[in-house]
Amino acid sequence: MSSPQRFRARAALLGIVLIPVNSLWIARAEALDYSGFPTCMSLFYNVIFSLMILLLANALVRRFLPRQALTQQELLVVYGMLATGSSLVGHDYLQMLVPTIPHAAYFATPENNWDNTIRPLLPGWLTIRHVDDAVRNYERGFSTLYRWEHISIWLVPMAAWSVFLLAVIGATLSMCVLLRRHWVQNERLAYPIVQIPLLMTQEGSATPLFRNRLFWAGAALAAGIDALNGLQFFYPALPSIPVKIKDIGPLFAAHPPWNAIGWLPLSFYPFAIGLSFFMPTRLAFSGLFFYAARKGQQVATAAMGYHDTDAWFPYLREQAYGAWIALFAASLWFGRRYIRELVRATAARGSAGDGGLSYRGVLALFAGCVLTMTVFLIAAGMKPWLGVTYVVLYILFCGAAARVRAELGPPAHEMGWVGTSYMMVMALGTAAVGPKSLALFSMLHFQNRMHRGLLMPQQAESLKAASESGLKIRIMALCLGLAGVIGILAAFWALIHLSYGRHYAASGHPGALGSAFAGEHFQQLSSWLSSPVKPSRAGLNAVLIGGAAALLLARASTIFWGFPFHPVGYALGTAFGLDYIWMPIFISWVIKVVTLRYGGLKGYRTMIPFFVGLVLGEFFVGGLWSFLRGILGVQTYTFYI
Repeated sequence: MSSPQRFRARAALLGIVLIPVNSLWIARAEALDYSGFPTCMSLFYNVIFSLMILLLANALVRRFLPRQALTQQELLVVYGMLATGSSLVGHDYLQMLVPTIPHAAYFATPENNWDNTIRPLLPGWLTIRHVDDAVRNYERGFSTLYRWEHISIWLVPMAAWSVFLLAVIGATLSMCVLLRRHWVQNERLAYPIVQIPLLMTQEGSATPLFRNRLFWAGAALAAGIDALNGLQFFYPALPSIPVKIKDIGPLFAAHPPWNAIGWLPLSFYPFAIGLSFFMPTRLAFSGLFFYAARKGQQVATAAMGYHDTDAWFPYLREQAYGAWIALFAASLWFGRRYIRELVRATAARGSAGDGGLSYRGVLALFAGCVLTMTVFLIAAGMKPWLGVTYVVLYILFCGAAARVRAELGPPAHEMGWVGTSYMMVMALGTAAVGPKSLALFSMLHFQNRMHRGLLMPQQAESLKAASESGLKIRIMALCLGLAGVIGILAAFWALIHLSYGRHYAASGHPGALGSAFAGEHFQQLSSWLSSPVKPSRAGLNAVLIGGAAALLLARASTIFWGFPFHPVGYALGTAFGLDYIWMPIFISWVIKVVTLRYGGLKGYRTMIPFFVGLVLGEFFVGGLWSFLRGILGVQTYTFYI
């Protein structure tokens, strides 16, 4: 841990300034251009790119005005704030919520009958109910946000949703603070992802990263690939090095039941190879094994005569959800001694806390935010018992993601349609949920669809960075909370601004930015209302089986020395978490196993700079292409997906 340093408020001000810039960048790349997708990976490349630019500028400042240079602690505060803002505007969060607000009113037609079936179910204070020129200009573009009639229609739903979003931010941040000491000091979790910004920002002779030849070799390799591919985008006569995904599933298309393998992407992303090197070898192997097992289940069920229309048998998503929830619940159970101590410290009159924060105050914040989330959903029309259940399960799911990132650090954790709302509908049926609650579940689609850029893992990693650098937890937590407020405002602004001002719409997706995703869940709602879904005992059993399998794997890991199967590998591999990156994980796993076998721990540590170089080299050049695309308004090479 670094020694304490003086923290200056200008770092927080710098974060406030950079959050809207990054929000606009992400909204342009992901929602408008539908390319690059910085928030679809664990480590956001726009944040790392911004941090690298700050490091370059800081080097100049240190040379001429050394006392004015940013310290590691201040740089990490900026990193945490940008990660927070990026998560909020991300592909799986506000990009899906914002277009939901006017969607049902604008796209209601006599054919779909939404005026009579859906719109009466939606709370007026969470949506825009009347279609006028302001709504039409938003959906069609070729206009501007900066007219009062355009701004005014958004004020009430923005304010209402901001209350809910701030409660979510407060709940997850306070839970991170409450669990931080246990994860960092008692369990000594590795936090693999945050090691990269820590290495980037370390000061003094103790950190030779930028003077390491292996680092520059890795950076040159990754940057060279992206530079060449970027130039080839403009000059097709140049050669290129294919590293992006290529679907090899069609090779099996003519051979049933093997054609049930479906989509089988092959990729060689340098950044994913670099990040995977930080993963424990057992997790990497387990993820690959269970990814193959998932494909095997698809082939086996096809051979048995099942098809995609057979209620998603063998319930892979349900298995993954059960594993995800069970693993976090188990971690809380095994940490029950710490939790009891936490409760006693909270009840005591002393000043027990963490990093300048009182446990009593943090626990009160957590309880208040959870209560606010629940009351919000009930006030919007959700049945009270459903509101309580949804909030509890959603918080557990976020906690599971943060725990997995803190312990194992997968490069991505995409889990398609493995969401609390869908699991509740599957288990209870639409009749028990009821039309109003179903409508709210549809509006909460942004919290349940893919889970790629979840905020709580970013918060947990930022607090770990604070403790490693000697920064008080209180300062980082306050800055992350401030970033949440600014991030919500910046996300709404960037997405609405671009929708009004865009000069084209994505091919095949009429409407505002993200309108296709809004349509996705309203179509689902329409289907639920017209064709009620019965409770699925088989699906619920699959959730229980997934949870039991994960717990058995966890138990076996503690009993049998060298047991190769990690339960998180089951949770990730059974869902959609590894599809894009299974080959980079395999490549990195092979290299790491060979390195440890013949070079030991010393050889592994020697190789770390090379793999950090792969990440930073690709993120810098690939991020530069993406940033130029937004600035110049021209199509450029996108290195991811």
